Amino acid sequence: MQAFVRRMLGPALAISALSFAATAASAITGQAKPQISIEAERSPQGARINFKGKNWPAAARVKLTASRAPGASKPQDFGLVDADSTGVFTVRKVVPCTTSSQEDGANETVTFTAADSATGVKATATARGGAWVCQ
Repeated sequence: MQAFVRRMLGPALAISALSFAATAASAITGQAKPQISIEAERSPQGARINFKGKNWPAAARVKLTASRAPGASKPQDFGLVDADSTGVFTVRKVVPCTTSSQEDGANETVTFTAADSATGVKATATARGGAWVCQ
């Protein structure tokens, strides 16, 4: 009986070890997840937003959107941006202010989404709503 268990267990352990090695290798060599970071600041022209993306596919067309800004009636659409050959993009957008309430700006957050137009892969980031407060 022990010989039978050893014969059956040996291949099972080998398969498990190979599976673990493949998983570890894909984790090491696999592409990092796409990311987006946001810097939003108030300016006399409105909310000035710097978008920075990395780990996107080379030359990906990325759609930039955001949830409703404080005091706004609808979500925000920032259009498409192209990642470079290394999967990086940087772009600045300026949108009108949407509220005169300092309280709304301090208490509300805006969620930004970057989505690869070809694959639908998304990344999100948030920013406080203070940038949308009118000066």
